[in-house]
Amino acid sequence: MAKMYQKMAIRGGEGGREWDDDVYEGVRKVYVGQDLSRITYVKFEYVKEDGEVVTREYGTINQQPKEFVLEYPDEHIIAVEGSYNKVALFATEMITSLVFKTSKGRTSPTFGPNLFGVVNGTKFVLENQRKKIVGFHGRSDNALDALGVYFALDSLNTSTPLYKLEAQGGTEGTVWDDSSYDGVKTLRIGKDNCRITYLESEYVKGGKSETRQHGVKGETPSEFVLDFPGEYIKSVEATYNRPILFRNTVITSLKFETSNGRTAFFGYEVGKKFVLKQNGLKLVGFHGKEGDAIDALGAYFAPIPAPTPLIPAKKLPSVGGNGGLAWDDGVYDGVRKIYVGQGNDGVSFVKFEYIKGTDLVPGDDHGKQTLLGAEEFLLEDGEYLTAVEGYYDKIFGVEEPMIISLMFKTNKRESTQFGMDSGTKFTLGENGHKIVGFYGQACDVIYGVGVTVVPITE
Repeated sequence: MAKMYQKMAIRGGEGGREWDDDVYEGVRKVYVGQDLSRITYVKFEYVKEDGEVVTREYGTINQQPKEFVLEYPDEHIIAVEGSYNKVALFATEMITSLVFKTSKGRTSPTFGPNLFGVVNGTKFVLENQRKKIVGFHGRSDNALDALGVYFALDSLNTSTPLYKLEAQGGTEGTVWDDSSYDGVKTLRIGKDNCRITYLESEYVKGGKSETRQHGVKGETPSEFVLDFPGEYIKSVEATYNRPILFRNTVITSLKFETSNGRTAFFGYEVGKKFVLKQNGLKLVGFHGKEGDAIDALGAYFAPIPAPTPLIPAKKLPSVGGNGGLAWDDGVYDGVRKIYVGQGNDGVSFVKFEYIKGTDLVPGDDHGKQTLLGAEEFLLEDGEYLTAVEGYYDKIFGVEEPMIISLMFKTNKRESTQFGMDSGTKFTLGENGHKIVGFYGQACDVIYGVGVTVVPITE
C-alpha cells in the first residue's frame, strides 16, 4: 500500500541553489554546523526501506558540526523549529537556528548562534500533528539559506505514492481541496485587473471527466487544453501579492509548463514567486484557499505511469515475387477491413484498413484496380486475423511470380477466396499470433505479400 507525503514549503531566504532529498523510511542522524551568525552546514543520514543508509550534506563546514542521533527505528523527528534572518554582508535571509523534536519527547540542542538561548530573526515551525518527518529539501550555497520537510501521512489504497505540496499565497479565504486524479485535461483561468480570480480544473479519473471550480468566474475565463493522457503538467510557477485597495494577499499570476515543453501564462507577475513541482512526477490535482479570488494554491503530484510494454512485432517472410516496388503499411493493433481487386491473371490490388487504439487508419492503395473493382472483407468487433492463405505463380508475360489468390482466416471464420487455385500454395501466419500489418511488392499487380504478427493477448 502506497503512502502520501506532505511537502511543506521552505522557510528562509531565496539565495543559494535548490536541493531536494525526497523521502525515505526515516532519519537516523542529523549534523549541523554554524559560524558566528548563521547555520552554515547540514548533513542528514536517511534509512531506506531495505535498510541502506544514505547521507546528504549541504553548505560548508566552518566550525566542527554537532550531531543529533535518533534511536532509529523506534524514534523519529516530528517537528523542526528554527529562525531565519538577513545576515550582515549578505543580500538575502539565511537560517540562523534549528531545533529538532522527536516522537519520544526529546529536543535537540539549539543549533546556531544563540546567546543565553536567544535567537535572532523570524521564527518558524514545521510540524503536522506529530507526523513523521521522512525527508528534507531547501536551498544552500556557502550556508543554509532555507529548509523544508516531508511528512509521511496515512497509507493510501494505491500502488504509487502521492505528494501533497503545501498551498502558498495568502492566509485568508476558505480552504478547498480537489484531491488527486489520473491527470488534468483542461484548465480555465479567470482574472480581473490585478489578480487570479477563478480556477476551473477538468480532471480525468478512470476515463471519466470531473470538473471543479474555485473563486469567482466573472468574465469568460481563458482556457488551456492539454493533450491528455500523453501530455501532463510538470510544474506551476506562481506569484502572490496584496493588491492595492484589497484586504487579502492573493495569487497574482500562474504559469504552467507541460511535459511537451508548452507553457501558458495567466495574470500579472507581481509579488513573491513560488514553484509547485516534484521532479519526475506529474500534477494530478489542486488544493488551496478561495474567496473573491484564489488566495493560495497547492498541488498533488504522482508518479508518471510506466508506458505499456510494447508487444514485440515480427515480420514473417514474404511470399511471391520481387517485381515492382516494395511497400510496408507498418504495425497497428489489428485489421478492420480488407479490399482485394482481381485482374485477368490474379490479384491486382489490395488495401487494408487498420485499428490503432480507438481510431481506424486507412492504409495506402497497393497495385492497380481493374474494371472488376475490389471486393471487401469486414472484420467484426473482437475478431482478428490469424492467417492468410493463397497461391502465387509465374504468369506468361510477367517477369516475376505474382499473387494469384488470397483467402483470410480469423479467430471466428474464413473469407471467401479472392482469385484462383493455381501455382504454389502458401500460408502466412503463426500459432498464437495475430496479423497486425502487411507489406509486399506491387506495381500494376501484387507480386509479393508478407505479414507482421504479434502474440495474441486477448
